Amino acid sequence: MDPTAGSPHSYIPVAHTSQVGVLPEVASLSREDLEDLLACEDKLTEFVSGLPPLTAIKNQCDQLVVQNEALAKATLERSVDYELARDATIQKVEELTALRASFDDLTLRQQQTSEKLAPSSIQESLLIFAVQSEEESEEIADDFLQKQIDVDSFLGKYMEKRIETHLRKFKGEKLGSQLRELQKAGF
Repeated sequence: MDPTAGSPHSYIPVAHTSQVGVLPEVASLSREDLEDLLACEDKLTEFVSGLPPLTAIKNQCDQLVVQNEALAKATLERSVDYELARDATIQKVEELTALRASFDDLTLRQQQTSEKLAPSSIQESLLIFAVQSEEESEEIADDFLQKQIDVDSFLGKYMEKRIETHLRKFKGEKLGSQLRELQKAGF
């Protein structure tokens, strides 16, 4: 075994041309300066505070603080805009709800009116009114037979109701025949 080789567990100092992990500022200090720094905490704090990496980190922190403050201010400004937009949206939703309710009500009324004015409904109404007019003319005739009204009054009222009855029946039947023709034609 070569005595100069040493054992695998022996320590052989290696001369470094550059020290790994040591800041140039620290490497340039003398032993006395280093001992002074270790002895006085204020000097150590001042020295560490002045190191370029720490200064860069402080500057970066300051920039981040400024950015965060600007972002917070922008957020607060936007929160006012957000509140206004939210309130406007709520108002529009309430408006839409009211308009929708009004629309639904008007739609229902339109459907009811359409059903009421449908030709088949009109025909049915004409025939119903014709029956009512006929009943009224029969009441007039009964009043005359019971001598509750005189001849002239009877003739005027009775003729008027009979004409009204026949006109309503005629119009109802005519409308019914026109509706049947439209159905045959596909309408």
